[in-house]
Amino acid sequence: MWIVSPGCAFLDKISGQRSECSRIAALSRSGEHKPAVDALQEVERAGNTCAPEVQEAAAQSKTKLQKADSYVRKALQRRKEGNLISARANLERALEIYPKYYWVQTLIKNIDRSIQAELDNLKNEAIYFESRGDPEGALSRVQDAMKLAPEDRELKSESARLEQLIVKANEDRSVSALLDEAREHLENGRFDEARLLLTRDDSAERLGLKGKELLAEVQKRRLEHIRQRFDIAVEMEKKGDHETAARHTLYILKLSESGEPDSTQIVEFARLLGMKFYSTGKFSRARELWESALAIDPGNRKLTGYLEEVETRLENLDRIKKGDKEDIGK
Repeated sequence: MWIVSPGCAFLDKISGQRSECSRIAALSRSGEHKPAVDALQEVERAGNTCAPEVQEAAAQSKTKLQKADSYVRKALQRRKEGNLISARANLERALEIYPKYYWVQTLIKNIDRSIQAELDNLKNEAIYFESRGDPEGALSRVQDAMKLAPEDRELKSESARLEQLIVKANEDRSVSALLDEAREHLENGRFDEARLLLTRDDSAERLGLKGKELLAEVQKRRLEHIRQRFDIAVEMEKKGDHETAARHTLYILKLSESGEPDSTQIVEFARLLGMKFYSTGKFSRARELWESALAIDPGNRKLTGYLEEVETRLENLDRIKKGDKEDIGK
């Protein structure tokens, strides 16, 4: 039988303490900060102490552990607020300080799973919104997903595609609105306004085939309208209602263009109608008709001569009126 003396027990205790202190120092050196701190606390609770250099190493481990824990607490708060990216960033900072903080490594894996689940949800929502004809809503979800995964090439590509889709949708809406406005002008007989909308700037290129078809319809309806109003003017002239005929003629002269099917006939009608006004002394009405007709047929020498003559008559009348006023004043 072995008999252990009290002196041997004391030596064993000292040997065990030294061994534990050596383990604490080794833990601190290897970056196992939490086990080092916990082990030192156990030694101190037993009423023992380690060498100053061991205590200093454990103190450094404790400082690193506390700093890492401050980032962990921030991470948990950010996760609670729903900011998973910030939560993960804070956990990464904690690991930079304490790489062997295994619980934090596990927490990062849990955060990554949460981020992936949120990414999947956002991608599915983006697909849903696009299927419902809402590319803006889809783009919003993709942009939120990119905040979670800023380097994801697939998300970047999807964002660019949706942005192009939105631009095209806006252009389509703009084109549709422009066509609707032109159709409204057409239905209300405002042919010039409709034609201006369809031909200004880059409208022809933007409106494409639909714009060309509508412009052709405007031209067709305008010519039909001119023919109808011209027939009325001719009918009124036959009935001796020269004033009504003149109103219709002035209207269609404003609407007509040189070289169109009925333009020559309309100009000639305006010339003859103007002569009837001229013969009855209605010089101003005659001049109005002839000036409007000359705008359609600038090379018409007869109209040019008529206008020179009527201008002379009007000037003479004006001088006579002024002379009468001066005589009355005397």
